[in-house]
Amino acid sequence: MSLEISKIILGTWAIGGSSWGGTNEKEAAEAIDACFEAGVTTIDTAPAYGNGKAEEIIGKALKGRREKIIIATKCGLDMEAKAAKNLSPAFIEKDLNNSLRRLETDYIDLYQCHWPDPNIPISETMGALMKLKQDGKILNIGVCNFNTAQIEEAAKYAPLFSYQPQYSLLERGIDKGELPLCAQKGIKVITYGSLGAGLLSGKYSAPPVFEKSDARSFFYKFFKEKYWNDVNRLIEELRTIAREKESQPGHVALAWTLSRPGVSAVIAGARNTGQLLDNVKALSVKLSPDEMERLDKISTHVCEILSV
Repeated sequence: MSLEISKIILGTWAIGGSSWGGTNEKEAAEAIDACFEAGVTTIDTAPAYGNGKAEEIIGKALKGRREKIIIATKCGLDMEAKAAKNLSPAFIEKDLNNSLRRLETDYIDLYQCHWPDPNIPISETMGALMKLKQDGKILNIGVCNFNTAQIEEAAKYAPLFSYQPQYSLLERGIDKGELPLCAQKGIKVITYGSLGAGLLSGKYSAPPVFEKSDARSFFYKFFKEKYWNDVNRLIEELRTIAREKESQPGHVALAWTLSRPGVSAVIAGARNTGQLLDNVKALSVKLSPDEMERLDKISTHVCEILSV
């Protein structure tokens, strides 16, 4: 089955609460409700987001209209074992059944391996996913955070609908490998972290400080103070272009990612309706070749510094 995913996808890591300073279930449900009016037809989630909390919120919010939204969730992190990677057939089946229960549905539109598991042959993992696909429990298969060799191996055993990497003006590790490979194989690229966990929105005037348990303190290295001057140069360029377009830096950052060859959609997290509707405004921003080049030049420099 070929899915028509929306270019902006609602990301739900933050509404899961853990690693993001808690959540407001009512506001999260309202944001999901707003998807229908905003044209956001796709929601991305995972059991790891709040240890199932995000999936539960989505399940309740979509009751009675589940078929109107494409749900993408993931498998392969054992939250009972400190998020250990586990893509064994037995765990995948257990993981899926738990997701189906929390989401209050009997099928998943897009089921993705959250991270590669070095201990399980990819052939076994893909074989298990194909069995679930044949059973009608999942409709499409995707992978997240795989490298080129892993994508090629996975594609031998299952038709891959999508690949989900971290990708933004601050993280471009897939430019020379995974991005062109997916274009060659017809695999849709769905990016996460495309707002740099909020940093590219321009809302910070100084390096923010987060609790140690907050994902922004350990998952995204560009928040560190030692990178601030270089990162801020990029943000200032986003602000300049945004002013010229009567827009906002975050809209420009998302528009840049959506304009990259091979990128099909971006996942943009939102805790509430206001954030969701704000993210959708990126679709109306059109960047000129000169603006793309300006951002590309600064971004390349900053990413080189971050990669050291």
